[in-house]
Amino acid sequence: MIVSVQLHTILQQQTPEGLVRSIEVSLPADCTIADLIAHLGIKLTPDALMIAVNGRVADVHQRLSSGDHINLMPAISGG
Repeated sequence: MIVSVQLHTILQQQTPEGLVRSIEVSLPADCTIADLIAHLGIKLTPDALMIAVNGRVADVHQRLSSGDHINLMPAISGG
């Protein structure tokens, strides 16, 4: 399955082309948000993240479906 992920603030990934804020990720069927976080190599604990799936607040145990839009952001950010 393929999901779209929006990475906010410190979760953005630096590449030679610049910061990557939005990515599409291919995952096996029946994955959870926790699986996605592990796949992306995010080191923050789940309680340090705010997670939304398709515009609704979610937790790390939520199962994903192909086509889902996930927003991952640190729970506290300044600026």
